[in-house]
Amino acid sequence: MYEQNKRYDELRIISFRIDTETLYELDKITLKTKSNRSEIIRKAIEEYLKNEIVKR
Repeated sequence: MYEQNKRYDELRIISFRIDTETLYELDKITLKTKSNRSEIIRKAIEEYLKNEIVKR
């Protein structure tokens, strides 16, 4: 549990533009999973990075 709390204490705020259709799809996922946008985006980035590391 401490590791997870530590991880969130070290989070940084970023901003970026996202098109309306992608935002709509993201909102559908948030309703389905009862998560928030940030958590879904964070998980997607983590998965992407894992896949990129495996490719190298």
